[in-house]
Amino acid sequence: MHPVQTDFDALLSALRQQLSIRAIGKTGGAALPTDGYSDIDLFLFSEQIPALEVRAVNYALFPREVRVAEFGSFEHPHWGLVDSILIGEQEVYLMHFTRSSFTASIDAILRGERTEREENYFYPTGRLASIQGMHSFHDPEGYLSDLKTRISVYPDALRNAILSRCLPKIDDEEDFLRAIRRKDVLFYHATLDLALDRFLQALFALNRTYFPSRKRSPEFIRGFAIKPEDCEASLGRVVALGARVETLDESYQAWQYLCRELESLV
Repeated sequence: MHPVQTDFDALLSALRQQLSIRAIGKTGGAALPTDGYSDIDLFLFSEQIPALEVRAVNYALFPREVRVAEFGSFEHPHWGLVDSILIGEQEVYLMHFTRSSFTASIDAILRGERTEREENYFYPTGRLASIQGMHSFHDPEGYLSDLKTRISVYPDALRNAILSRCLPKIDDEEDFLRAIRRKDVLFYHATLDLALDRFLQALFALNRTYFPSRKRSPEFIRGFAIKPEDCEASLGRVVALGARVETLDESYQAWQYLCRELESLV
């Protein structure tokens, strides 16, 4: 058993007793992290986020092994109002959201109104991916279940919005050629990184898969039915060739081939 599992279970029990909290979910499934450094994100949904004074009283009922590290002071548009607590040395973030604002944000993403990467590399589609993999610890009214149903079919509106935004920008020929002429590896990689970001988002949209983040992209791509031939290996080759001045031009030629292949699939 995870060393903090008993205390975590006690924490969940205490949270479930708070009448204002209508649903509790955890990203990444039910299991607790075992790597020694990952934190635990708990999504807490209410009709109205309790005031600090109320949260302080409620948290005083937590098991003695659980202590508050910091109270959140404002509601972040991505992460809600976040209180940081510790179970031993394990960091747990209690992320408070109102159900109405959270649902509205999900609907806006599904309609294709939020497709741009936002601050701190937050991808709106990543929020949808996190809901797909969210484990429900408390959902008496079926809120989390309804969210999963709401996003279960990848909508055409979102797919078309991402493809329309990303495809025209996967090959910024002017910046690529400028970097090659200057023999500027760092500038080339900055240009390639932006292009890769758009390429991956388009590829995920083409396969009707919510793009979570830049992490573990090759694992997803291996399972895609719609992709350029030898896509994973070709992407790696583009990056590797882009690390040396002598092979920048070869890297760009390989990148252009990938872009043409992706566009032909669309």
